Amino acid sequence: MRRLFQEVRYHIRPAPLNDFGDYDGYWEKRGGKIDIQHRWEIAANLIEDGSTLLDVGAGTGQFIDYLRSRKPGVRCSASDMSARSVAMLRERGVDAVQADISRDAISGQFDYVTCFEVIEHVADAETALRHLKHAFRKALLVSVPNVGFIMSRFRLAVLGRFPLTTIQFHVKEHVRHWTPKDFRQWASVYGLRVVRMDGQYGLPYTPWKKWPSLFAGALVYVLERDEHHGPSK
Repeated sequence: MRRLFQEVRYHIRPAPLNDFGDYDGYWEKRGGKIDIQHRWEIAANLIEDGSTLLDVGAGTGQFIDYLRSRKPGVRCSASDMSARSVAMLRERGVDAVQADISRDAISGQFDYVTCFEVIEHVADAETALRHLKHAFRKALLVSVPNVGFIMSRFRLAVLGRFPLTTIQFHVKEHVRHWTPKDFRQWASVYGLRVVRMDGQYGLPYTPWKKWPSLFAGALVYVLERDEHHGPSK
């Protein structure tokens, strides 16, 4: 019941406006240890030991720490637009570069590319997706908030407020939004096919793992290329 109360309270509150300046300030403000995320487990189960990985928007590098604990042979690289983030990654011994995925092309290819909780922060998500598409050989893993979540529907329909989508400090964090149908269509336009979708977060005591499109607050997509659809560039 406590978890349910916390979830409902989050979605009925006014939109948070606790400003953080830029993403260097964002990571300074977040700090602290983050619990193991379901998206990390999905990635670690999929990625073979000995593979190459690029984590785009790697933040503090805690996903890479987790992946190395599960698959120590994975050769991990990372990028983030925040200089503070890149410094933290390098402190962890990660080969990291500062780059803006919506502007900078990715150099080289990797077996897997992960981009967790990133593209909802990017206004030009289309350019970001093109860059991600050309950077992987086997699969691209993307996680985004689910604006089709039942509590988001409740917030809009009953309270007359735009949905809150797992933002941390300020409503300006998330500038793009997708339902699962929107995401599949959007990805297909750019020559990518969703081969798996998993939920993360969500209401307690509900079948969010079985029906994530409605009951999960965020979603993890595994994508492969589908060169028969969408532009090649």
